Amino acid sequence: MRNAITWSLAALLLHIAATAVHSQSLEAVTRPQEGRSMRATSGNSVDNDDSDKFAKGETKTIALLQGPGKISHIWLTPNSMDIRHPRALVLRIYWDGSDTPSVETPIGDFFAVGNGMQANVDSLPVKVSSYGRGYNCYWQMPFAKQAKITLTNESDKAAASCYYQVDWVKLDEPREPTMYFHARYRQEYPPKLGEPYTALKATGRGHYVGTVLSSQNAIGHWFGEGDDMFFIDGEEVPSLQGTGTEDYINEAWNMRVHSSLYTGCTVFEPRAPDARVTAYRWHLADPIIFQKSLEFQIERRGYIMNSDGEVVSPSASRPDFWSSVSYWYQDTIAEPWCEFPPYHERVNPEVVLHLPQVIDSMRCSDDVELQLRDYNRATYTKPWFRVKNEQVGGWIEIPFNIDEAGRYSMSLFQLLREDNGIWKVFIDGKPVHEAGESQIAGGYRVSLVNQTPPEEINKTLDFYNIFQKDEHEDYIYGQRRERKIGLFHFEPGEHTLRLECVGSNPLSAHPETGKLRYNLTADVLSLRRLPFDNVDAWIEQAAAVEASR
Repeated sequence: MRNAITWSLAALLLHIAATAVHSQSLEAVTRPQEGRSMRATSGNSVDNDDSDKFAKGETKTIALLQGPGKISHIWLTPNSMDIRHPRALVLRIYWDGSDTPSVETPIGDFFAVGNGMQANVDSLPVKVSSYGRGYNCYWQMPFAKQAKITLTNESDKAAASCYYQVDWVKLDEPREPTMYFHARYRQEYPPKLGEPYTALKATGRGHYVGTVLSSQNAIGHWFGEGDDMFFIDGEEVPSLQGTGTEDYINEAWNMRVHSSLYTGCTVFEPRAPDARVTAYRWHLADPIIFQKSLEFQIERRGYIMNSDGEVVSPSASRPDFWSSVSYWYQDTIAEPWCEFPPYHERVNPEVVLHLPQVIDSMRCSDDVELQLRDYNRATYTKPWFRVKNEQVGGWIEIPFNIDEAGRYSMSLFQLLREDNGIWKVFIDGKPVHEAGESQIAGGYRVSLVNQTPPEEINKTLDFYNIFQKDEHEDYIYGQRRERKIGLFHFEPGEHTLRLECVGSNPLSAHPETGKLRYNLTADVLSLRRLPFDNVDAWIEQAAAVEASR
C-alpha cells in the first residue's frame, strides 16, 4: 500500500512538473485555444497620434473589459519631461467591479526598475526594452466579471503621454476558482532601528509569485546582509528563512547588473552613500503557497560605515530607504494592508535642468561653441545640447540655483557619442573631490571611501560611447546615461558645474584623418536633495546594539 501511495505521489509531481514545462514550450501553442482574442489600445486608424495624453494629476481608464476573461499581455510606452516619470505614473487594476485596486504601483517599479530610473529588463513575466522605454508584462490575469485598468500621472512637474495595448482573451465561462492577480507597492523611510522590512501582509488563500526590491542607501558599503523570512498561515517561526539579501535574489557574494528569466539586478550603483539598487526574484517555479495568510519580511542589515569611511560593523541595522512591489495570486480580492504614498514621498526633491532649455544661461571659453541640435530620440526634449570643441582646454559652466540648504546628489545625464572627449569636473570652482565626495566610477575602493589619496580619485567624465549596446541606435543618436558625479552640501543661491576638456578617448579618432575629437554632449543636470543628512547618530546606536548582542 505504501509503495502504491509513493508511486501515485511521484506520478502527480511528475504531471505537475510536465504541465509547468509544457505551458512555457512551443508545443503548447499547437493545441486548441479557448476564448476570443481581444485588445484595448490607445491606437487609432485616423492618424499617427496614437498616444493618450495625461495632464498633471489626471487619471484615465485605459481598459474596461467585460468578462469572463484573462489579460495576457500589457504594453506601455510612456513619455514625460519629468525625468522620474517611472515613479510618477501609477498603474491600478480593479477586478470584478471592486473599488479596491488589486494592482497599485508606479509603472517603473511594477516593471522591475525602481527609484524612478530606467533600465532594460529581460525576464519571463516582465520585459523592458529600448533602454527603458518599452514596458511589457506577461503576467496572466484572469477575472470573472470585469477588469478595469487605470493610469494616473501623479507628477506635479510635467504632463505625460502613453501608448498602450492590453491584450486579453474573452472566455465563455469563468475559470473556477478564479485566482486574482495582485501587485502592491510599499516603501519605508525612516526605518525603525533593528526591525525588518515588511514587503507583504496577505490574508486568504493563495500563492506568492514575485518581489521587486529597491534601496536608496543612506550610508556606504554593502547593504544586503539581511535574511528573507516567509511566515505562512500565522506561524511565529518562519517556514522559509534565507541567508542574505543577494542570496534571496539568487546571487552570491554581491550583486551584478544582469537580467534573466527568474532573477535579475537591473540597477546597481557603486557602494557609496546614495547608491541605488533594484533587484527582482520571480517565484514562478517555486511559489510560496499559503492557505490562510502570508507575511514576508527581509532584515535590513549590512555593513555599517561612518562618515569618515571607517567600517564600524560587518552586520548591523541600516537606515536605507527601501521600497518594493510584491506579486501574488489569491482566490479573493485582497484589501490593501498599507497606504500608497503620494508622489512627493516616492521621489527625492530634485532640481532638474534640461540643458537644451538653459543653453542661454551657460558660460564658455572663446574657443568652444554651444549648439542646440535637431531631433535626437535619446533626449527628453528631442533637440539636444552639444559643446563643439576642437582642443584640450575648452570649458563650459552650467549655473544652477539651490533654494534649500542640504546634501545633494548630483548626476549628469550624458549623451555618449563617438566624437566626444574627456572632461574634468569642478563644482563652484573646486575639483569635484574638494567640493564634496566624488562618486565618479573608478575613483575609489569601497573600503577607502573618503580616505583615497587625491591623485587616485577619478575627477573626469568620458563622453565617448564605449557601451554600444545597440549599434544602430547608438550610431545615430548616442546613448543617454545617468552618470552620478558625487554628493555635495549646498547653501541657497547660485552654484556652478564647470566642465573642462582634458583629453580624448583614443577610440574617438576620426576614421579617415585619425584626429582625436573633444566634443561634449549631455541632456540633463540633476540635483536630488537627500533625505539623510547625517546618520552618525544612527550608526552609533546600531553599533551599540550589536555590541550588546
